[in-house]
Amino acid sequence: MKPCFIFLFVCFINCITLEISAMNDEYIPAEYVVIAQDLRADMAKKLSKRHKMRVIGISGGLADCVNVLGLRFEMTGPVTKERLREILVNCVEEFLAAINANERLRPFLKNFPFTSKEIEIIIFVSDKKGYEIFDPDIGVASAVNGKISYNTTDRANPYGYKGDFIENYEEALEFVKNSRK
Repeated sequence: MKPCFIFLFVCFINCITLEISAMNDEYIPAEYVVIAQDLRADMAKKLSKRHKMRVIGISGGLADCVNVLGLRFEMTGPVTKERLREILVNCVEEFLAAINANERLRPFLKNFPFTSKEIEIIIFVSDKKGYEIFDPDIGVASAVNGKISYNTTDRANPYGYKGDFIENYEEALEFVKNSRK
C-alpha cells in the first residue's frame, strides 16, 4: 500500500506542477525574434530622425528564421519622386548594412547577405494637417521585394491608386549614386 500511496502522491504533485506551469506559460520569443526587434527599433529611430519621418509600423517575416524585415513611416509632403527615391534607397542601404553586419542575427537569416528583396520600407506622405494627399502628388512610396514604387491617390476613388510608377531597386540605387556626383 505504501508504494501505491507514493506513486499517487508523485502523480498528484506532477499534476499540480503542470497546472502551475501552464498558468505561468508565457510566450517567450526566439532569440532571433528579439534580435530582429531590437535592430528594427534602432533603425526606426535613426532613419526617422535623419529623414524627419514618424515611425508608424513594422513588418517582418520571422517564421523559423528571418525572411523579411520592414519599417513603415509617415512624412509631411508633398515630396518629389526624386527625394522619395533618395530616402528609400538610403533607408534600404543602411538597414541592409545593419542587418548584414549583425553577427548575432546572421545565423538566423534565411539568405545571407540580406538583399533589397528582403527589406520593406514604406513611406506614407500626408499634407501639413495629416490628411491624405492626392494626384499628382505621391501619397505612398515603397521599397518592397527589390522594387521601388510611387503611388498617387485618385481624389474620386480614395481607396485605389490613380497612378503608379515602378522601378527596379538596382536602377534606383544607380540613379541616386549618379545624382550625388
